[in-house]
Amino acid sequence: MNKVLLSIATVALAGSTMAQSPQLSFGADIGLPLGDFGDVASLIIGPSVGFELPVGDNLGVTAQVGYDFVSVKSDFKDFFDKYSMIPFQAGLKYYFTEQQMGAYGHAQIGIHSSSVTTPEIDLGLVKVPSETTTSTNMSWAIGAGYMMEKLDIGLRYNSISPDSDVDGATASSYIGLRVAYLLPLGN
Repeated sequence: MNKVLLSIATVALAGSTMAQSPQLSFGADIGLPLGDFGDVASLIIGPSVGFELPVGDNLGVTAQVGYDFVSVKSDFKDFFDKYSMIPFQAGLKYYFTEQQMGAYGHAQIGIHSSSVTTPEIDLGLVKVPSETTTSTNMSWAIGAGYMMEKLDIGLRYNSISPDSDVDGATASSYIGLRVAYLLPLGN
């Protein structure tokens, strides 16, 4: 009888640790630019990697990094040859039912590092060379999602602070969707 109880306790403990183990996620992000950012860009798309460490009954600490390609609208193709962003954000994920399962709310804070390359311009006698500029700005996000055994689907509102050295600059914002495959790192 003691062996049976010990076996049941071992299986239950192993199951509970497995349900609450640190995990990696490999996902695809797609974003819809809003406001002034939406006037210039039409779509954001790229891969991302995430990490979650469960703490407490319904809370997880998260970190996420991605590489996003920004699709520029045709009216601005003369000004932008390439446009990309590297978002890195950390935050908290609160599960409404149980740890690492079901519906959750999510908040993140971090940075977005943007890189913009202008095309070479031929003015006849003079050529203006292509130039790449980068900037790193603070960013934050708030959203919600649903986690299943091997899949995490999240929707968020993301805001990127404007460059402080550009007069009249406004925050860039977008709605992002992330679909990710989950890989538990525990037992």
